[in-house]
Amino acid sequence: MSSPSKFTMEDEMYVTKRNSNREIVSFDKILNRIKILGQEANVKINYTNLVMKVIDQLYDGISTTKIDELSAEQCASMASIHPDYNVLAGRIIVSNNHKNTTDSFVDAMSKLYYYKDKHNKQSPLVSQELFDVITKHSQELDDLCDYDRDYLIDYFGFKTLERAYLMKINKITIERPQHMWLRVAIGIHGENMERIKETYRLMSQKYFTHATPTLFNAGTPHPQLSSCFLLAMENDSIEGIYNTLKDCALISKWAGGIGLHIHNVRASGSHIRGTNGSSNGIVPMLKVFNNTAKYVDQCVNPETIIYTTQGPKQIQHCVSGETEIYNLNGDVEPIQNILEHSYDGEIIEIETMHSIYPLQITPEHPIYVLRGQQKGLNYKVIKNRLDKKIADFEWADAKELDNNDMIIYPIPKFERDISSISEDDCYVYGVILGDGSMSNKTDSSGYICLHTTNKKHIADFMIDYFNSRCVDYKVDVDGNTTKIRWNRCIHLPFRYHDFYDENKEKRVQSRWLNLPLEKSKYILKGLLDTDGCSKGELVFDSTSYNLIETVRFLAMKMGVLTSGYVRNRIGETHETARGTIENKKISYCLRIPKTEDICELMNIGFDDNQFFKFMRYGDMLLTRIQNITSSHYTGVLYDLQMEYQHDYLLHNGLVHNGGGKRNGSFAIYLEPWHADIENFLQMRKNHGDEELKARDLFYALWVPDLFMERVKADGKWTLMCPDECPGLADVYGDEFKILYQNYEESGKGRKTMRARDLWFQVLDAQMETGTPYLCYKDASNKKSNQQNVGTIKSSNLCSEIIEFSDENETAVCNLASLALPAFVRTEDPENPRFDYKKLHEVTKVVTYNLNKVIDVNYYPTEKTRRSNMRHRPIGIGVQGLADVFMLMGVAFTSDEAKSINRCIFETIYHAALESSCEIAKEDGPYETFAGSPASEGRLQYDLWGIDEKDLLMVYQWSKLKSMICKHGLRNSLLVAPMPTASTSQILGYNECIEPITSNIYNRRTLAGEFILANKYLMNDLIKLDLWNEKIKNNIIANHGSVQHIDVIPQEIREKYRTVWEIPMRTLIDMAADRGAFICQSQSLNLWLEDPNYSTMTSMHFYSWTKGLKTGIYYLRRRGRYQAQQFTIEPEKKELNNNSYEESDEICEMCSA
Repeated sequence: MSSPSKFTMEDEMYVTKRNSNREIVSFDKILNRIKILGQEANVKINYTNLVMKVIDQLYDGISTTKIDELSAEQCASMASIHPDYNVLAGRIIVSNNHKNTTDSFVDAMSKLYYYKDKHNKQSPLVSQELFDVITKHSQELDDLCDYDRDYLIDYFGFKTLERAYLMKINKITIERPQHMWLRVAIGIHGENMERIKETYRLMSQKYFTHATPTLFNAGTPHPQLSSCFLLAMENDSIEGIYNTLKDCALISKWAGGIGLHIHNVRASGSHIRGTNGSSNGIVPMLKVFNNTAKYVDQCVNPETIIYTTQGPKQIQHCVSGETEIYNLNGDVEPIQNILEHSYDGEIIEIETMHSIYPLQITPEHPIYVLRGQQKGLNYKVIKNRLDKKIADFEWADAKELDNNDMIIYPIPKFERDISSISEDDCYVYGVILGDGSMSNKTDSSGYICLHTTNKKHIADFMIDYFNSRCVDYKVDVDGNTTKIRWNRCIHLPFRYHDFYDENKEKRVQSRWLNLPLEKSKYILKGLLDTDGCSKGELVFDSTSYNLIETVRFLAMKMGVLTSGYVRNRIGETHETARGTIENKKISYCLRIPKTEDICELMNIGFDDNQFFKFMRYGDMLLTRIQNITSSHYTGVLYDLQMEYQHDYLLHNGLVHNGGGKRNGSFAIYLEPWHADIENFLQMRKNHGDEELKARDLFYALWVPDLFMERVKADGKWTLMCPDECPGLADVYGDEFKILYQNYEESGKGRKTMRARDLWFQVLDAQMETGTPYLCYKDASNKKSNQQNVGTIKSSNLCSEIIEFSDENETAVCNLASLALPAFVRTEDPENPRFDYKKLHEVTKVVTYNLNKVIDVNYYPTEKTRRSNMRHRPIGIGVQGLADVFMLMGVAFTSDEAKSINRCIFETIYHAALESSCEIAKEDGPYETFAGSPASEGRLQYDLWGIDEKDLLMVYQWSKLKSMICKHGLRNSLLVAPMPTASTSQILGYNECIEPITSNIYNRRTLAGEFILANKYLMNDLIKLDLWNEKIKNNIIANHGSVQHIDVIPQEIREKYRTVWEIPMRTLIDMAADRGAFICQSQSLNLWLEDPNYSTMTSMHFYSWTKGLKTGIYYLRRRGRYQAQQFTIEPEKKELNNNSYEESDEICEMCSA
């Protein structure tokens, strides 16, 4: 296939159709396709102008699929002009998906079920159980799918689905959104067709969605559908800590988010009775957990060669703080930490056209690649695709790669010059490495042996070199062998240790290796002139693998990738003039492409028509994957941790360190009386002693009321060790106060300080890192329906799950979220209403579903299964609360919004209780129901001290309580508003319970960045004929705010206040209002501009006094800015990423 080029009037441009046929491009067809899709949705835009922008991006051979993608991207890039562009973008991208996939659910699932892996072995991607149901009800299920509902998902929602949710085979999307909804419904309900239909219809109409793990894994061979896991430290011993670590690793393997409480781990300096030693405390332990959070199942073989400033070496021989590795930028960085893991599982072996040994790597480890470039494709075509951003480099897990992908090497650029070393010195150094020897024992420093005729030019050079430096040398000629010996001389820049390592193996010493390319390339020339062969191809042979790798590295610095192979001739002999020589070592053969730079260096002719099997693009070198296999591996694996650039260059290409691609998924909970609390608060900070850091964990405080009281009263606070002051974590309320004060009075504390001094350390950490979360121990226990089971000691990764866990039970929660905007009815646009009846109905379905998930779920450990079967908690959340207010025309801060907020959660809680009670009537209550507050007729609002007569919704609460006392509940906990970062992107709503953060923001996809505006604001301003480029630019200039744009009516400005313009008291009040109907807790983010001790203390104490269980999840902060009035007419500004790019750290697993 030839390279795309510029077209003349006589040229024809072709497109490649989905059936692989080629035909001349028709611009009218593009226009008609887009027009039809838009007009079906009453989209009124300038179609011709849009299509002209698409035509500008066409190239010869472009696929019709790619034309659809470009058209959709172009529409999405114009979404801030008019909402219709976003609508059209969604319709184009969904229609493209429809054209590329089957319209039969059964056919799609059959492809997934009959999938064969690279070994041609059937490896079903969906479960036998799911396939049996599909086979039995094939026509009914096919008829059930309503593909028009796919168009309910907008462009960015579909791109989120396509990226991570829709199932693929060899990177080709097989599912449509409707297929996913139906797969999930069957995965939950098995053969219950009525429940399948009910669930499918509600999800496909965007009434609710299950959480990300359920969407990922329902109906698959490993249906791990749970989002949250709450672990206890098994016990304070080596065995207990490492058993807990193992449980964390097993849960992380299946992408679960973890909350872990460590209150019982003894503090640093504590006596260890078994060894008569002293404890190191929680910090070293947490560093181990940090590495597990980042690197579980993401490592490489210990013998893998990594390129360093000290030369190539096996990754297992790297040294923390000393070894400097090469990264994506071609620069170097010291290794901060070396991670060694025991591993028993699948290992992937990747062979490329330019590797000697295959890369052995775990399936989840990210590699830097260019994907989807078919074998045989002209490299000019690939370069053109890169130029036009049709293709781009990306990180991909090893398990996702195939033979159409290319692995990337950045060209090493780091250099460290030594002015006293010349190009001639480098050449001589290379010659000695190739055909010479050095001694550190005799008067004779070294010698080289050269062929008298073929290498005469080298001998002449060496003689001139020695003469010019007044070196004493001697030349002996014996037939075809010329030997040059020389004596030690201070004029020579090299010594014995420049040539040999501690094992007396030849190597290039680091000071030579890191010289600028203009010098170091002559080392390569010296090696190739002596041990190389340039007849036909350029080949370098050596028995020193270190030298082979060094030649590879030096060639890489010149922008050349080499290939090679192992030559095992051990035991073979050959005759020489001096007798028989036997091969006693393995040798290696390296092939070096004769590029123009290599030919110039070696003084050989360059063939301009020569084809190279590697490709250079800018400062990147690309090689094709030749073969991928997998096998079982048991042993140790390695990964590296760097502070800044999280990747490193191997023999086989560039890989990411295992944790760099994903956020850590552990939140660590500690009570503030623990003697290591001050170190704990430093562990995520950017500054300070690196030995005290573990930045990939999240940190949370489990705060007793007594601490808050001491801070309020400016009292003293005593830090204690749980081994010396046992039982503090096991009690709450008055019991805790009595026990704590007894320890204080008996002098068992480690340190006494002002409570406010510790409080300010908490605030410092929050202002710098956004954490620790604050969860209030007493409120969480006193208001829990699990209080009869035991003392609850932590929340989860996102601080909305409050469940009991101990050394025998790991708490689990399965999540789903109700899409609240779906319940807004706008039959009368002037008087929109919220359909609480429908919300009640759908919530009951969600409750039934989540209860069913408990039974069909895959549990990563026995402790997780035991806990979930005993207590059966679920977590129902919401998304789009802010959308509801905007759709209904009310401001977030209004009394009406507060009323809607409370009514929504009264409805959800009542419906969930009613549904759980109905299930219990059929299947019995959960095992530990007896003795719970609900068994005694006390519901969540009772635990908050709210009288039934003060409730807003008219539900028969007394009747429901009687039914619960009689039949029980099937689930101990029911409601838990969680973050919904990913799933709210799918459905197109604002996240969970939060206000909008900006009225204009960036949205990133693989296709690039897009500027989006608040669609509700745009529609309101369009109705008033106020939406234009000028208004948009002023919103950008004002960091997404409309408060200073006077031409916008005041009521609209009130309606579209951002979270930065809403008092945190309002958010806390609303959290407390709904908290009386939330039996778990809620992920409550709080936002402050330029926070300080005063404002933060006021905010936190208000949350505490309002009775919240979770006082704060993340602190979101930004600096203040100078507002610009609309009359200033500011110039268009770039979006400030810190101000309003969407979501920085999200928990995808909690996203429901």
